[in-house]
Amino acid sequence: PSGTPINKKVTAEDVFNNIPSYIGLKDTAQTISGDGSSSLAVSVTGSTTLVNATAAGCPVTLADGTDGQVKIVINTSTAGTNAVTITPTNFNVGSSTKVNIDAPGRSVILMFKNNKWNIIGGNGHVIS
Repeated sequence: PSGTPINKKVTAEDVFNNIPSYIGLKDTAQTISGDGSSSLAVSVTGSTTLVNATAAGCPVTLADGTDGQVKIVINTSTAGTNAVTITPTNFNVGSSTKVNIDAPGRSVILMFKNNKWNIIGGNGHVIS
């Protein structure tokens, strides 16, 4: 080319500079219903899992995710106090191995970082 070429490189900062103050998670949520005996698997391919433990408790497992992944699990029961017990394969909460969300509307938000699930938020969850 004639003259001095101009760098037209786009950085990640340029792309994300105008993201709004919220980030919407538009994927379809996984829905699980507890029967009290089967341990079900929480999907690590979507952002959100809704767990209905109205009829019975719902033990679930959570496999390892990918670095930086965020996973939200919400108890969508309509009544009762049946526990949703989440057992991650690798959990970064000391000697604890589970997190319980035992009432409608309770939730936990986890991030997979350094090869472990870390709790970064939620409502009414209990670690055991």
